[in-house]
Amino acid sequence: MSQIGATPITAPGWTAKSKDGINIVDCDVHHNFRHPEQLLPYLSTFYQEHFLDQGLHLGQFPNIPIRTVRTDLKGRLEKFDPTVKKDSGGDPRDFNFTLDFLQKEHLDRWNVDIALLTGPPPFYGYSGLPDPDWAAALCRAFNDWTIDNWLDKDTRVVNAILISPSDPAQAVTEINRLADRKDTAAIMVPMGTSMPFGNRFYHPIWEVCEQHQLPVISHVGGGGGATRNVPTPVGYPTYYIESRMSRPYAASAHATSLICEGVFEKFPDLKFALVEAQQLWAVSVMWHLDTDWKALRDQTPWLKRLPSEYFRDHIRVGSQPMHEPERPEQMHHMLDMLHADETLIYCSDFPHFDWNDPVTVFPKLPKELHHRIFAGNALDMLRLTGDLK
Repeated sequence: MSQIGATPITAPGWTAKSKDGINIVDCDVHHNFRHPEQLLPYLSTFYQEHFLDQGLHLGQFPNIPIRTVRTDLKGRLEKFDPTVKKDSGGDPRDFNFTLDFLQKEHLDRWNVDIALLTGPPPFYGYSGLPDPDWAAALCRAFNDWTIDNWLDKDTRVVNAILISPSDPAQAVTEINRLADRKDTAAIMVPMGTSMPFGNRFYHPIWEVCEQHQLPVISHVGGGGGATRNVPTPVGYPTYYIESRMSRPYAASAHATSLICEGVFEKFPDLKFALVEAQQLWAVSVMWHLDTDWKALRDQTPWLKRLPSEYFRDHIRVGSQPMHEPERPEQMHHMLDMLHADETLIYCSDFPHFDWNDPVTVFPKLPKELHHRIFAGNALDMLRLTGDLK
């Protein structure tokens, strides 16, 4: 586990010094408000009253041990006070930090060229709210708060705008509203949804993403009216460690649905990243789908290629949390089976307790593979403008 303040000297993947060009693109950096009341100025009067009367209704992570949480980002304030710089209470499982902190402890320390903001996982519960209008209002408010507090201040920081999948029409409106911003590089949709992503219910969202050349980043969390756990095919897990092991189920289901329901035939330029769900699930999906499709291809006559070919062309897999095999050489075997030079993107998950810095996350890699994982695959996926290309 990486430690804030650690000084990299001879880590296996360390590039030693800054190089010309773009070398590190981090596709998962979580930013958050210090207190939900910071969103009030960005809500309509109706939803301000709704918030003050009823709260967010997003649920929490009740079974995460406090010891797993970053102590230097301890808790929210019980009552928001912009003049107070340090926390004075609240749930220490929440986190908050400033752009200055991100710059000092991540971007500058590790020579990160581009950081994609993906929002706070505890907020992803909006994807399971029963009121789609409230969910859309929260996304609009958070996006506007992000613009005012995080963007236009550091050209290395770009944004994945949050949208609510429960109302495609409002999601399309939000994408169109922010698509022309130069710092909009992707959209973000939580994995916790009522239907798998290949369902035609979501197609209007994917259509407008393709039109604007914006990839979809889908992060674990959300759904079910809360972010407390990722459900499994056999129900909800009891403990946090169980829920972490269940994340590949959600990613596998969405990837399979996107391929089998013909999303990439209908939207051939769409890119989709599934992050913080581990990696080996992708190998199983590619191998298993290819085998089954040969016998069951009559059910999906719109597919013109092997499922694994759609996966390698359109789906990207986040590097966090990275598996740690028993023997170092097994890591190279896994990367080869994953076609990591095409599919794997570096995701730090900063600033969570289990975040992966770009130095120690991998053993020493061949130069070209190192570039593809840490920059090339992301640069091919994200919509970047100007000097960031």
